[in-house]
Amino acid sequence: MWLLIPILVYSVIFLYIRHVYTYWKRKGFPTELTGLHWQFLKQVFRREFHYVNAIDEAYKAGGERPVYGVYFFFRPTLLVRDVALARTILESPHGHFDDKRWHYMQGYRKINLLEKLASIFSATRVEGMFRNVEKVTDHMMKHLDAITVGSEYVDMQIVLRTYVINVFANLLYGLDSNIFEQHDSVFKNYIHNTLRNRGINSYTLNHLPKKSSLTYRLRDIIKDSVGRREDGGIIRKDIMQLLVKFRNGNDLTNNSKLNWHVENVFEREKLLSIKKLSKVTERFLNIGFESTASAATLALYEILQSASIYRKVREEIRNMAAATKNADNTDNKLTYADIDSLQYLGACIKETVRKYPSVPYIERVCRKNFPIPNSRAVISEGRTIMVPVMAMQRDERNFKDPDYFRPERFYNVTSGPEVQNFMGYGLGAGVCVARNFATLVIKLALAKLLNNYDMEYSVNKDEQILYNPAAFIKCKDGFKIRLKKYKTSAHL
Repeated sequence: MWLLIPILVYSVIFLYIRHVYTYWKRKGFPTELTGLHWQFLKQVFRREFHYVNAIDEAYKAGGERPVYGVYFFFRPTLLVRDVALARTILESPHGHFDDKRWHYMQGYRKINLLEKLASIFSATRVEGMFRNVEKVTDHMMKHLDAITVGSEYVDMQIVLRTYVINVFANLLYGLDSNIFEQHDSVFKNYIHNTLRNRGINSYTLNHLPKKSSLTYRLRDIIKDSVGRREDGGIIRKDIMQLLVKFRNGNDLTNNSKLNWHVENVFEREKLLSIKKLSKVTERFLNIGFESTASAATLALYEILQSASIYRKVREEIRNMAAATKNADNTDNKLTYADIDSLQYLGACIKETVRKYPSVPYIERVCRKNFPIPNSRAVISEGRTIMVPVMAMQRDERNFKDPDYFRPERFYNVTSGPEVQNFMGYGLGAGVCVARNFATLVIKLALAKLLNNYDMEYSVNKDEQILYNPAAFIKCKDGFKIRLKKYKTSAHL
């Protein structure tokens, strides 16, 4: 009698697993062969399994099929392999697909909230923040000037991560700080916290650091910064100033009048509480820090791999620097337009995002049945679809010689199949609203570094580029570069 109980339990478990892993076959979608392999279990046990690699393998296994059914543990997921279909799905105007992390903030759904906040990162607004970004960049340059002694190697991945977190501390949280000189900083702890979580996140779908005391410390900073602007009347041209304006219902969409003043309203009339505003800023920090630091590091990494690209980038930067000099041969102030004019450097950054997209895959949940165009198949409500951005941008059907770093794909090119197939900044409602800001942060840092230093880099055989959640260089010795002060007649 007692033997029947475990037999019954095992039978129920077996039938449930079989039901889950035959979902796509029952629905008539092409799908992978499923099975549990010891090699997979070994990879998980050794923390060598990475979702991004698994997605890439599933994409290749799909052959020529526009969609391909896969399974992530007990979650059937439809892999979209066609660029045109991916655009149709992600840009669907009828609300068929939503971000799986959707939630509400004072009546705003997250995706709508991002649309409301998109004007914060318009070109004109970002231009207004230029001086504050430049000030943070100068902190990095002073730090490198102090530690660089000709033959010394510097781990530029750590330097650029510190620089980017310093940008967010100053412009997103409204602090006037220099993380390079502060030994005990919540933002320096944030870097170490994300680095410690890499082992866990390498084989899970968790994109964000676990909630910790850092959340509450960051909330205290927000409360203080908001109070100084609302009650103290302090005006500072940064992201926090515009978030405070939005919190008070001020219009952000009128770019013709770049008014940074906050028209304060009663607490009950505010759109976001301090707690919800803190969630918005932490969300921007979690997404923006990793993606911006990753793009900056890997852009420098790829530029230094090729002598010709390195030479072209430096020549463009030096020509721009020389053009900023006054008639009396004195240095003029660098402007946003000067940095924006670095088109080849911009192409290098875009090619970096093409080869190492900050978001390697995009997930959406189907909120109502979606018939696939030119097909009888229907994606059912509640099912997850995945667009493997990195795999598609490394597919030779979409990009010629996809494994090679070629900035010329995007240099002075505004149309063509490769431009159309680029999805590095996202699509539809999930497009990166802060791409103008991130591009400025990366361009300004690389321009100052490449203009002021000669860089010597030797490829390390132990280097790997992994994702967690954005791409980073994994190497025992780090991303080490030898810096030598360059004697130039035009400084940035």
